[in-house]
Amino acid sequence: MNSNSNTTPILFITLIIVIVFSNSLKSDFAWDDKYLIVSNPYVKDFSYLPKVFTSQLYDGSGIESNFYRPLQLFSFAIDYSIWKLNPFGYHLTSLLLHIFNSALVYYTVFIICSSFPIAFLAALMFGVSPAISGAAYYISARADLLMAFFVFLSILFFIKYRETRKKVLYVISIISFILSMLCKEMAMILPFLLVIEVFRNRGKKISLRPLFLYFIILFLYIFLRVNFTTASSGFTDQSFPAGIPLWKRILTDFNVIVVYIRLLLFPSGLHMQRFIKPAEGLFKTDVLLAAALIAFLIVVIRRLSRNDKIFLYAAAWFFVCLLPVLNIYPISVFLHEMWLYLPSVGFYMFFSAFIVKIIAKKINKIAAILFITSYVTYYCLTTIAYGKTWHDSISLFSNDLKYETTSPFRHLLYNNAAMAYYNKGEFEKSIEYCKKSILLDPKYSEPYNNLGISYIAVKKPVRAIFFLKRAIQLKRGYVDAYCNLGHAYKIIGMQDKAIEISKTAIGINPRSYGAYCNLGYVYSEKGEIDKAIESFKKASRIRKKEYEPHYCMGSLYIKKNNYEEALKEYKKALEFGLGDSDLYNALAFVYIKNNKFKEAEDALMHSIALNNNQFEPHNNLGNLYSMFGYHDLAIKEYREALDIEPGNKGIISNIEKVKREKKQALHRNAKP
Repeated sequence: MNSNSNTTPILFITLIIVIVFSNSLKSDFAWDDKYLIVSNPYVKDFSYLPKVFTSQLYDGSGIESNFYRPLQLFSFAIDYSIWKLNPFGYHLTSLLLHIFNSALVYYTVFIICSSFPIAFLAALMFGVSPAISGAAYYISARADLLMAFFVFLSILFFIKYRETRKKVLYVISIISFILSMLCKEMAMILPFLLVIEVFRNRGKKISLRPLFLYFIILFLYIFLRVNFTTASSGFTDQSFPAGIPLWKRILTDFNVIVVYIRLLLFPSGLHMQRFIKPAEGLFKTDVLLAAALIAFLIVVIRRLSRNDKIFLYAAAWFFVCLLPVLNIYPISVFLHEMWLYLPSVGFYMFFSAFIVKIIAKKINKIAAILFITSYVTYYCLTTIAYGKTWHDSISLFSNDLKYETTSPFRHLLYNNAAMAYYNKGEFEKSIEYCKKSILLDPKYSEPYNNLGISYIAVKKPVRAIFFLKRAIQLKRGYVDAYCNLGHAYKIIGMQDKAIEISKTAIGINPRSYGAYCNLGYVYSEKGEIDKAIESFKKASRIRKKEYEPHYCMGSLYIKKNNYEEALKEYKKALEFGLGDSDLYNALAFVYIKNNKFKEAEDALMHSIALNNNQFEPHNNLGNLYSMFGYHDLAIKEYREALDIEPGNKGIISNIEKVKREKKQALHRNAKP
């Protein structure tokens, strides 16, 4: 490939992608981002790297799963080290990865078919495709982006190795393959894509020997993954497809494939969580129609391939990449838009070859360009519109509810939407959606727990207790519900009951962060300071980068007059992300107690900068200046405080006191 001839199309594709996806940089965290990033200590400290590579994906948030994707978490850890919890940076990384992948698609297709128009169109459509755009919009889909990146690299280096026989290229291809499987399980199809590649060029001597190592690594990975799943989490597959016989899953796949093709050709009605009704039998109308359409496509592919093998190669890519997600081995759901990320390359390769080699020859060049421009514009506008859906969890789940009107899992969508509203502080909406979820499935435990915490948020703890108890009845060992129930008992003053419930939660899960925090708060209220500190210490050991226990310990050490330890804990709370004005006020107090007056002044200034509508830091700053005889500065700060809190007798008294001190100081200075 000539680097100069390929730079311009890649820059153009990059520009279009940036324009189309620029709105993603304004989006918030959504759905699983909370568990994988926001509340996941594993991505907030590189000391957790051993855990990242030896635990399942959601282990840091205490959720069971059988996913092993350490490089996904590692990429989040890198993002966190730069951006902390600013979603802009995470979206930027995803966008850059999608751009890199689009460039790699261009190079891959160009090498395969030696056609600039086909490579350019395939890469451009891949880059702006609405059907796979969720992978770039959704931060938690980082696994798809990373996996595809290493798959493309592995294929490209393998092709180059076959051309040059340079072993270093073969080694890089192997390493890329291993890295791709550490991103997402779907990378297991890569050796099969390489088999297709080996048979692509009939002019060369066919040898499968270079592929042996890929398959050895694949079988080793499968063996380790099976044992990892069994040993690490004890997770059992309770997904919807797992309860359906294999023959019905295969029949359902006919409909699934047709839906996938429709989404790629005419991407309308896009949404995250899709329900596909399982096939009821071979001779049902929907199955027969889908099978007939697929048979027709196979005939078309066969005829087109007689003249040009690119069509067979592209179709083989598409169907091989779909195999892992067709529920031959049951996975989470039957269909997911983002599962098209890798298969879509084959589809767009086929589509572009069809446009360039068939359609463009039957119509004039201008008409072909107009058609392609119109179609790509339709893609761009659809992707931009779909980007609004990914703005946050509320818009995401609202979009799902809009389309999944007959889904038997609609209760799950209502529950997810309820928690999205809760996290945004819209508690009445959360209560409304929890009730809708319960109405659809009264035996589903999650909305009862979520209804409980929503009632706590609107200061109705007694009502919350009823629903939290119901959640525990429906789901044995429901630790989160126990923690929330303990919190509710604390609120209504039943401290001993709160302690009992919190200890029950710890008995179920000794690493229950929420239960230890509950104990800390209750012991603090009871005046058992040492027990409270010990409980918060245990909580901080479970979540090493959580500021809450450190802030609480700082306040408890103040009660013990241990200002040195209080300062250490407040500094940790600041380091781990708590930066509100209350913390800086507390910091200023302990700085003064530790005779660090300049630091106290800086902390109070910082508090005022964060929130200038509070009188306390102005009043405290006045006290600090008064202590050192800076009377004018003190009076200025007291007046600022009085403007915010008019009529406050304490502030008025402080002003009068400083005025007297100033007058006395002037009188002393006036004496000879």
